[in-house]
Amino acid sequence: MSRFVAETSIKNGALTLRKVPFKNNTTVKVVLISKADLSKMSLLRARKLAKSIKGSLSDDIIVERRRG
Repeated sequence: MSRFVAETSIKNGALTLRKVPFKNNTTVKVVLISKADLSKMSLLRARKLAKSIKGSLSDDIIVERRRG
């Protein structure tokens, strides 16, 4: 499974990525994480924020690796 990380912003409800290192018509899974300034948060607040992310990304990765 290949990984690609990019910082961008959502404008008018759309997300645009350029120069993505994958072939055309490749099926991908997109995970959106809003950027937060963790240095301004307490550790407790940062942990609560991280736990509030729905789903289990690690489980999804395990499933994808087993398929591959």
